[in-house]
Amino acid sequence: MMASSSLSFDAIVDALQNAGAISDPAEMHGSLCGLACVLGANAQSLWMADILTNGGDPVADEDSTAAVSGTEKATALLGALATASATTLEAGDMSFQPLLPGDDESLEQRTTALAAWCQGFNHGLVLAVRIGDADEALKRENVAEIVRDFAELAQLGYVEDEIEGEGEVAWAELVEYVRVSVQLVFEELAGVRQRIAPAVHH
Repeated sequence: MMASSSLSFDAIVDALQNAGAISDPAEMHGSLCGLACVLGANAQSLWMADILTNGGDPVADEDSTAAVSGTEKATALLGALATASATTLEAGDMSFQPLLPGDDESLEQRTTALAAWCQGFNHGLVLAVRIGDADEALKRENVAEIVRDFAELAQLGYVEDEIEGEGEVAWAELVEYVRVSVQLVFEELAGVRQRIAPAVHH
């Protein structure tokens, strides 16, 4: 999913800033994926409406055109991100990747982003369960365990004095765990999505 530079972490950051949105890119992508696990294709419109209203209005009239243009660009890019994320999850071929800063960024920044991603995922998942009246989704053993693990990961902190090299290995292992876990939750809740799709579709 992240193979395209147009859907890179930095590109999404720029698009959100241009639109005046204040959402954290990693957290908002986690939220999208949590919503999608329960609501499927219905998650996209709900998610985008929330993201693009989470910002301010232009201050000066001369900025209005630029703000509208930025919002349109962000809308298109976020739509592409949502579609790509759903496509990789539905494919079930383990190609899904969470939206996180690249390896050229500091380990501290990447760790903070991963924590925010996990927080966003749990938020989106719980919100989708409420919308879809699907409380049983969170009672499944595998799903409940992952939600607990992600809650712990959301509290993740960067240890500055870690032995060189060990931090990168731990980071890679955590990202892999998150990646596989999200795919597992998505597949675990396939029946839930099929059941509630007609109820939440407008």
